[in-house]
Amino acid sequence: MFGPDKYFIHADVNGHFAYSSLIYYPELLEVPVVIGGNEEARHGIVLSKNAAAKKYKIPTGTSLHQARQLCPELKSLPPVYPLYERTSKDFYAFLEQFTPVSAPFGCDGMSIDVTSTAHLYGGGERSIEGVTAIIRELHETFPKEYGLNLSIGISWNFTFAKLACDTAGPNGVKWITRKSPEDTSWQEQVYPMPVDELLYIGEATRKKLWAKGIDTIGDIARIGPQFLKDWFGKVGLIHYIRATGNDTTPIADEDGGPPMRSIGNGSTTPYDLTSEWELHCMAHVLASSVCKRMRAHKVIPKTVEVSVTYVKDGDMRYESYQCPMPVPSNIDSEFAQIALELFHRRFNFKHPVRKLTLRGKDLCFNTSVYQLSFEMDAMRREKLMGAARCADELNERWRHTLRRCVELADPRLSGLGSKANQQFAPAGWY
Repeated sequence: MFGPDKYFIHADVNGHFAYSSLIYYPELLEVPVVIGGNEEARHGIVLSKNAAAKKYKIPTGTSLHQARQLCPELKSLPPVYPLYERTSKDFYAFLEQFTPVSAPFGCDGMSIDVTSTAHLYGGGERSIEGVTAIIRELHETFPKEYGLNLSIGISWNFTFAKLACDTAGPNGVKWITRKSPEDTSWQEQVYPMPVDELLYIGEATRKKLWAKGIDTIGDIARIGPQFLKDWFGKVGLIHYIRATGNDTTPIADEDGGPPMRSIGNGSTTPYDLTSEWELHCMAHVLASSVCKRMRAHKVIPKTVEVSVTYVKDGDMRYESYQCPMPVPSNIDSEFAQIALELFHRRFNFKHPVRKLTLRGKDLCFNTSVYQLSFEMDAMRREKLMGAARCADELNERWRHTLRRCVELADPRLSGLGSKANQQFAPAGWY
């Protein structure tokens, strides 16, 4: 029998892009294969790889040139985004049949809450039999029907379900469970894991934790919430809650807010950005894409995030900054202006920019109540919104022939940030 906990299942498609393409190239299944971008446009990076290529420890995101140095016999296939969109939708639909409470996590991951529906697949109200039947369907039936394997994690909260999935291995199933909230036996399984296995602890946070002597998830739990709050602020408390198994984040919003938490877009530029004009053009290209998607979802951001990738001493470096918007807005020019001001305040061309990403965060519906500014020209903003809606309609009708003003100013930016077949990944929901 189950304890009083909820049961979350998280599933990831193994090598989504690679194995979706290899369905049509079965002769290459045992050959090292990666899905690469367009090298001529400086998008020649590894997007996905099969198991044979993983043996050479080729990092995702590395250039194809570097990947071939690790594996000279490497084969590269071009990305086929319409195919990946279709397989993503099939994956989502397969998991959604088990429960109405679900949320995508990227284009190849999804979490579902089967607490209230597991009994429909066998056993009693709190029986493990129904959950086991659902796992069997995911692990056995999905690969037979779609030719793609899944890694699956099961736990009482989203954080540990994702942790279990990430450490289950290819085509693996892993459980992190407890009999009751007082049961601590799960700690023997979780606490020895490296600290960066925990959700949303990236390289930068990992290095900061290592500098404090915190190497494992157990170290986070043992150090206590006060030290983490002193070191990292509110985020430190969130890490502590997740590490101790007390994450109560629901998969679907229960507060009436939008299901996503952020919408963003980024692109490697055709040339290094070194001037104000080049940055201005690129920021407006990305802002138009991000704001168009926010308008489609009828949401507005309270926070703007700018991420910059650059090369220093031969290594690729990454920095990210964010700031609140004076007035939540999904108008292209206002969003771009805040992003540019943030860029100049925090980065300001200390190195040539290789990749730029803009993201709207802390989203709320555009019908939400928020504080206005006396300096805001309401009439002007209404006209800008009307122009934006008109532009959206024109883009929908004439997306293959319509050229944006910024592309006329710099033809090298044509197509960046607006490719419909690269917009299938869902907005970030966390």
